[in-house]
Amino acid sequence: MKHIWSLLCQKSSVDMETNLLSLFECIEELNFKIDKNKAIDGDKLIMPIEFQLVSFWISENVNKDNILEIKIQLTDPDKNILNQFKNKILVKKGISRFRNRLKIQGFPVIKSGRYYYSIMQKKEGDKNYKIVSELPVDVKINFN
Repeated sequence: MKHIWSLLCQKSSVDMETNLLSLFECIEELNFKIDKNKAIDGDKLIMPIEFQLVSFWISENVNKDNILEIKIQLTDPDKNILNQFKNKILVKKGISRFRNRLKIQGFPVIKSGRYYYSIMQKKEGDKNYKIVSELPVDVKINFN
């Protein structure tokens, strides 16, 4: 499988008649207001936000079943891993393209700065995952 694109959005929808995908409220930046009295310096806070990571893949060989093995990783501005998860997806023989919509609840933050969602793939025969896309999210924290 070959990665074509990925993005973060609040919502997505697939039209049942046409199979067209619509993406709503794409995310590039998040602004949070945090009560200064409740925040502890250096601690990770989980912000109550729900969003989706949507990816589009194409099959490089439609004559066989394909296994899409992916790992998604969130890193903070200091390159520390805050969250990661893996998934193996069977893409059946004859399927030439595949869309993946992953629902994510909560966004961990430590400080303002640029966070990255890295989409990694382990191809058949590989030992390690390789980054196929990185999605930057600029986080601004305002204390009140």
